[in-house]
Amino acid sequence: MADAPDFARLRAQLAAQLAPPLEVSTAGKQHYFSEQSAAYCEIEVRQDEAFAIVVVQAGSAPTEDFITRVWHRHADEVWVVDSLDATIHVVPRGGAVQRFAAGDTLRSARLPEIAIPIAAVFVVTN
Repeated sequence: MADAPDFARLRAQLAAQLAPPLEVSTAGKQHYFSEQSAAYCEIEVRQDEAFAIVVVQAGSAPTEDFITRVWHRHADEVWVVDSLDATIHVVPRGGAVQRFAAGDTLRSARLPEIAIPIAAVFVVTN
């Protein structure tokens, strides 16, 4: 299944800016961690076998909180993409949540080498 356009652009930005040992997934994936624990991500960035960051699609607030808690067991950062609001929230395992919107450049404590203009991810029409 093909990425939604926002996720395709974000994946391309990550792939262009990251180098081994970091690797960007080519598609979204459902992960099963145990019989009681599973989570889906649109994009994953791994360093060897470990998750560095995962990117998930925004939904309702309680669902996002739950998904973020599940992923924080396995990944240092969770990026929550809200295509309707054209924002990305970077949620680190520890520390403050950062919100990036039009005019901002996304930066990550976990991936300090990246700088992604939000305008390169979302097509905003007025």
